[in-house]
Amino acid sequence: MTIEEIGEAIRVRADFAGGKARPVEFRWGRRNYRVKTINGEWADRHGDGYSLHYSVQAGGETYFLHFSSNDVQWWLDRVILPG
Repeated sequence: MTIEEIGEAIRVRADFAGGKARPVEFRWGRRNYRVKTINGEWADRHGDGYSLHYSVQAGGETYFLHFSSNDVQWWLDRVILPG
């Protein structure tokens, strides 16, 4: 298993229902990734804002995404590659 730290802004399509945001698809570089499974989700507060964090499966990899309310932006934090 290889863990790559990314730290890049990304575009995310999310569903909003029941007071929750759930990522469905994201674009990193020139490629779209369809979220197959959400492994976990959590929130944290910092200052006047908050971040919504997600561990998701897309393809054979695990991606860690978060939404920052301070800059109203989604981020790709890291990817875990098999092997």
